[in-house]
Amino acid sequence: MAHDVRGPPIACQFVLNASIVDFEDKRTNRIVQTNPHGKQRKTVQWLDWSCDGKRLASCGYEKVVRLWNPEKSTDLRSTASLSGGHTEHIDQVAWSPVHKDLLCSISSEDRRVCFWDARQSKVAQNIRLDGPPWQISYSPDGKTLILYGNHNGRLISVFQQEKRPEDGKDTWVNLDAPKSSLEKHAPAMSVMDFCWLNSGKALAFGCTDGSLRIVGYPSLQEIHMENSHNGQCNTLDVHPRRHFIATGGNDAIMYIWDMQEWMCVRTCSPYDETVNWLRFSHDGEWVATVVAKQKEVTLINFEMGEVGHRIKTVGEVSCLAWHPSRLLLASCGDEDDKANVGWVSFFNPPS
Repeated sequence: MAHDVRGPPIACQFVLNASIVDFEDKRTNRIVQTNPHGKQRKTVQWLDWSCDGKRLASCGYEKVVRLWNPEKSTDLRSTASLSGGHTEHIDQVAWSPVHKDLLCSISSEDRRVCFWDARQSKVAQNIRLDGPPWQISYSPDGKTLILYGNHNGRLISVFQQEKRPEDGKDTWVNLDAPKSSLEKHAPAMSVMDFCWLNSGKALAFGCTDGSLRIVGYPSLQEIHMENSHNGQCNTLDVHPRRHFIATGGNDAIMYIWDMQEWMCVRTCSPYDETVNWLRFSHDGEWVATVVAKQKEVTLINFEMGEVGHRIKTVGEVSCLAWHPSRLLLASCGDEDDKANVGWVSFFNPPS
């Protein structure tokens, strides 16, 4: 039976304590590796929502991009898959922010970036790289894709959507972009996470030296730097409506930065371990966070800087993705005691 995703999960226990609510998310779907190859892979590694919020894409060991339609069903048997683009484990999937059917995926093992149209079962465009890609991000207008990885001697590559002269169809082209100023710090410093700023004129990078670096686009040159964390800056995200950016790092602290004044306006540290993930909800009301060695997601109220909810999961969380227009959070990971079993869960914070 399909679970209703419009309301909170059926609570098996919930404990109220100083405005902190603990939930165990029962709306969990498992994916089993039928052939783990004797090599440790994340069964489910990444999630992303389509811009209309109708579908969720997930990827991992399966070598396919799996498409979920939570409004109709969260049953694994109701999903569709996009196949034929990758020959190895898929590391990340990203959906176009402006087109509900277009998405792309990367694999560091087969060194490919694949572009998909969800209306078709086969890959629309397959680009072979000369080094492993590690992360991708669409620009806010959906016309540019930034790839962080080794390709053509660059750590940051730029792909742009253009029209083919012979038939007028859309195609992605690797631009001869300037070399990023971040490259002068390699290999001593590398990037842990990055995202576009809402303007589309700059990107934010969280780095292994603990820094938050803002790089202009299309120049790819650094325009601002903050020493944001002691240890690595593992994760970051931009507030969807205001001039703030949140960062999390090895020092078990989440910082909120005002990008107009460039000052830290708030810190939050209800953690005992490294902050591995954080993402803003669509309205900026909540920041979902994940820390190392914990089987839960913590929701921080942005205005108050306080913990509002803790969501129990069946294993450590690999990725978080908020719905683009509703308070619906998807998460994924692998079960701790079953290395070849992954899961995808959906959660509605109470209003």
